[in-house]
Amino acid sequence: MKKNLILLFCLIPFALFSQTWNTVFVDPILQKLIQEGLQANSDIRTAELSVKQAETLLNSANLSYLPNFMIAPSATFSKVQGQKHSLSYELPLKMEWELSLGGKQRFRKQSAKMQVHQYQQLLKYMQIVLVADIANAYYTLVTLEKQLEISQQALEIQKENVSVFRALKEVGKQNEIAVNQAQADCQGVEASLPSLELQIQQTKTALCMLLNRPSCDVEHSRWDNIQSVRLENIDTIPLGKLSERADVAAAQYGLQVALNAKKAAKSDFYPTLSISGSVGWTNNIGEIIDPAKILLNAIGSLTQPLFQQRRLKSNLQVAQYQYEQAQIAFEKALLVAGGELQDALFARDACLRRETTRKQQVESYKKAYETSVEFMRYSNTSYLEILTAQKALLESQLLQTAEELEKQQSMINIYKALGNF
Repeated sequence: MKKNLILLFCLIPFALFSQTWNTVFVDPILQKLIQEGLQANSDIRTAELSVKQAETLLNSANLSYLPNFMIAPSATFSKVQGQKHSLSYELPLKMEWELSLGGKQRFRKQSAKMQVHQYQQLLKYMQIVLVADIANAYYTLVTLEKQLEISQQALEIQKENVSVFRALKEVGKQNEIAVNQAQADCQGVEASLPSLELQIQQTKTALCMLLNRPSCDVEHSRWDNIQSVRLENIDTIPLGKLSERADVAAAQYGLQVALNAKKAAKSDFYPTLSISGSVGWTNNIGEIIDPAKILLNAIGSLTQPLFQQRRLKSNLQVAQYQYEQAQIAFEKALLVAGGELQDALFARDACLRRETTRKQQVESYKKAYETSVEFMRYSNTSYLEILTAQKALLESQLLQTAEELEKQQSMINIYKALGNF
């Protein structure tokens, strides 16, 4: 498996990427939405609390070498029949200190430290994913509204066409078939509007969920003035750089957490040195003494596990399996990162290659429609040819907007694959 990963590093291109999200997504309204999402998104806030929890556990692990201190006051009241009662008390300050000769405290401290780094990287990756999701929903919303605008304009023209065909039929220049064809095309465009409106509403709802706000209208730029995603020039370098990606780094820290947990489980087989003591005051040292005197007590012991109902061996086996799972997760994270990057780069290149051709196609259909209208005025060109040219123009315009969205999405996916929050 490791050989396959090394081979993959050599075959797939990687981009040197140092841009932060606010230099990639430059549309001012989109930037405001991203800022809002980073502050309000529930998943991000939950991840931030996970980081704080891990930091708290690390603070506790840093003090694991120190002894425990506690105050344990006690009092005893006794009375024998025919004798006076007696009251004895102790007010000791107790100390307990346990040191594993196998290094358990050290491994647990290292594990807690790695877990902090792991949660920090997971938080960073979630932020990158959130930025990409907000940008994706934003550009999708703008594109869908542009497609709705194009379809609405086409519907008005189609309705005029139906009226013209009916008028031409009345004077004998068109037949019933042409009228039915024009009406069917008009109905097809009209039927597409509810689907576009539904997609727009669903996109707004998804975007509001990312922003952790109730479903409502979302401010956004129009198609004609929206700022596109900006990525710097990409230079090809070895894919091994993918280990710096946040989710890959998190998996790597997770592997180190599992390794230290395994070492801690192995250290349970070594002896443990325990020292306990107390110092305080008492009024009872063999007999009733008043005033109180100082009480001193110290105990040391060395414990070597012999039989623990197979608990120690089972814990070690479980830790070994968890370590192997972490290895698999790390390898998978590398493969997923490489695949996402490769797909995003290929998708972007494909969009750029067809962008010019699609633009030329739209211009050609536009000229064909305008020419057919002119011929209709000065020659015997069939109105059906105008209808056909108009339908082709509409379809090409819708395809152009969809492919522009696909290009923006491929750029967003590149940011996500190479994310540098």
